[in-house]
Amino acid sequence: MTPRRANDIGYGEFANWYGNYRAEVLEPALNAASSALDTALSENLSHRDRTRITSTSGRVKSKSRTWRKIMQPRYEGQIATLDDIPTVLDDLVGLRVTCINVRDIDMVQSSLDALPRTISKGLWLDPTSERNYVVEPKESGYRGWHVNLGVTVGDTPVSCELQVRTLLQDSWGELTHIDTYSKDGALPPLVDVLSTRMADLLSILDDIAEDLRTELDRIDHELVAEQGDRGVVDGGELAGEAADAAVLLRNRWKSMDRPTDLAALAWALQREFGAEVSDDWFGHGSFKRFLRHAVPEGEISTGRQAYLLPLVGAEPADGAGQARPAAEPETPGEEVVGTTAPGAARQLRRIDPEFPLLESTQWPILFEHLAEAWRRAKPVNSDPSTISRLTRSTRDMSRSAGAQFSRRNLDYVVKALLAAQELAQGSETRRLAGEDLAESFAAHTIQRMLELRVLDDTSSRAATRVTRWIAG
Repeated sequence: MTPRRANDIGYGEFANWYGNYRAEVLEPALNAASSALDTALSENLSHRDRTRITSTSGRVKSKSRTWRKIMQPRYEGQIATLDDIPTVLDDLVGLRVTCINVRDIDMVQSSLDALPRTISKGLWLDPTSERNYVVEPKESGYRGWHVNLGVTVGDTPVSCELQVRTLLQDSWGELTHIDTYSKDGALPPLVDVLSTRMADLLSILDDIAEDLRTELDRIDHELVAEQGDRGVVDGGELAGEAADAAVLLRNRWKSMDRPTDLAALAWALQREFGAEVSDDWFGHGSFKRFLRHAVPEGEISTGRQAYLLPLVGAEPADGAGQARPAAEPETPGEEVVGTTAPGAARQLRRIDPEFPLLESTQWPILFEHLAEAWRRAKPVNSDPSTISRLTRSTRDMSRSAGAQFSRRNLDYVVKALLAAQELAQGSETRRLAGEDLAESFAAHTIQRMLELRVLDDTSSRAATRVTRWIAG
């Protein structure tokens, strides 16, 4: 007997099934997934970062669009019964997050990193479903980051496709009505050309917006930098708004379960007391000096980007949602299976959403092309034009070789390497290889992990795993 095919299913029986399944499964799944996603974002992002998400939304695929999709030739032989539909189509429930910058997409990814990777009672994530159309855009020009999340309704697991886009990427979808072009057959050639051109132009604007944010971040970090005397801060009693601001900082410090960027703390004070407080930080001249006065027991990390460290031994606050790093192998000699980032790297990413989490096989490719860019540029400082030149050259060479690296990842690596002065100074006198850059970046990463308490002096095995991961 010939197996039943999707186009053997009558529309009447499909419509009856769809109505029941939508009411009993899809709508409850949408409500549960939307609520769980909002909770994950709120619990794992600072208030400042949460404001960079402009909207979250969701939908259940309509009856007509579901019907048209299952009738497409590509599903021939995959759908024999109506019950096969939700196992074949993973986007009957859709979620969308719209954020401001391309960098914020990484921030959303980081906030979801702690979700379970298998079917569970709450929200889970299927890592095999990730499609990064930001790094590798579709032929149409579409850009965005997709991954499948899941919830359980009763005993039924339901897949929910999450799309994360920037404002400009989302605008392209609206301007081209890309979401309505789900019909069979090719679009007119002119529509394809114009849509792709528009996508490329908006991508350039996204890059400019990224440059703008980078400059504003630089200003933010200068705003909290130490100025003048770095000695002991006068511990006299604070009064008025200064006392209220000190209470806010102390309460934040006592509830912290991970290092917090000083720029984010300064932003919180400006939001509460007005931007003008940054003129002299309650008479202290710099935010860092005021922080030392308000929280004299607090420890501030060293390095290019300063963090306030939590109390030693502090546990995550109830409901804080801060995930523990994935357990590292404990058996002597056991290695991390596969090419994914080790637990210490994932924990650093939760603290610093800009830290790259690449597959170990990608690092040698990145460093090979960066080494060539380094030899050509012979950098001697870390000014913005030098960073841009190295990043652009590495990105172009990687693309020509069939590899794709995001600009944010390249920027991070370049800035870290330029901070290693011996590389910049020695690049004119010796021929740097990719292995040299990998070694320097690994050393920088380990040092950062030590400063932020991701690792301690007893974590030699974890440090070795990080070094091997970066070495590829």
